[in-house]
Amino acid sequence: DATLLAISDWDGKTVSLRYLAARGDAAAVADILLKESDLPLHNRVFTVGRWLRDAPKEATWRNKAFASLLAILQADGQPLGLRGQAMAAFVTSGDPGTATLFRQLLSSRSFELIPLAALGSGALKDVKAIDALEELMQAPVGAVRRAVCIALVAIGTEKSLEGVARALLQGDEELRRAAAEALANDPIEGHAMLKEGATLDDIMLRRAVVHGLSRVGQPWAIEMLQHLQVEDDQWAVRNLASQYLEQMQNIDPRVPHPLTSPSEAPWLIEFAGKQKMGVPRGGPATEVLLSAFKLGDTEERLAALPYLKRVVNEGIIGALYHAMYGEDPEVREAAFYAIDEIGADGFKLPHPNQFGLG
Repeated sequence: DATLLAISDWDGKTVSLRYLAARGDAAAVADILLKESDLPLHNRVFTVGRWLRDAPKEATWRNKAFASLLAILQADGQPLGLRGQAMAAFVTSGDPGTATLFRQLLSSRSFELIPLAALGSGALKDVKAIDALEELMQAPVGAVRRAVCIALVAIGTEKSLEGVARALLQGDEELRRAAAEALANDPIEGHAMLKEGATLDDIMLRRAVVHGLSRVGQPWAIEMLQHLQVEDDQWAVRNLASQYLEQMQNIDPRVPHPLTSPSEAPWLIEFAGKQKMGVPRGGPATEVLLSAFKLGDTEERLAALPYLKRVVNEGIIGALYHAMYGEDPEVREAAFYAIDEIGADGFKLPHPNQFGLG
């Protein structure tokens, strides 16, 4: 077993370990992987987590794996992208106790944990969670309400969809939008509700429906947005429909695109001017970019990140780690995904304790 672990990572090793977990005794291998600290990405824990679906229910290492995954899931202040992987590992494990666990976590006081538990309940289509999810629609945090609506639509029963329909008809503006956007995920009942909502007199409802239609992406939804853009009697609805139709004509901002040279990036030139620094022409401008990532506001830090992850060194890794363990949630998530990408490219990531973290 230890010999197999010592082999360099490749597909054959992955398949062999998974077969061992499914058909043999993987206790020794699992213990080694779960004991080894591989912060910040916890890849070894997630490796063991992927074995759970096929492993015998009586395997002695299962409880240890679930305990490690639960610790990651409940780690407030850690990136939600990381904790979401733990939630997904529970979902794909097929363990009968997972639904109960998510229902228990729905009563947590953490508004970071509750959305993950809600999404887990939705992924499992847990009808026993419907009542608790509906109560959480009154939560004061938008992320919770959005996750709850997505979960209820995913469960897909008459009762769960009625709860989302009530939110669409009676909720405040934020909740109505969350409901409409979630209903876009249901091509039958959800789309029918959006079509009907577009014809009703309630202006808040029609605005919410516009948000939902923008996520559907089908010709009929685009035609309905075009109709609302021209025919609706309220400017607020017409204007919102116009904004979404205009966005649809643009290139998806998530599609990778060539970066502007640092010396030609207006935001970086402005930042450098404030710091009394220069931006060198033709070079990577690593020093000023790193300063922007450490000292800038959220927008400047996010803008610096795509440049920095291409010229990785120890100083940049340290800055990314501090951001991943930092207080700014938006930068924290972006730093986590950058670190994940850097690791996937083959860069050997150091342990965070090298930088006084973890």
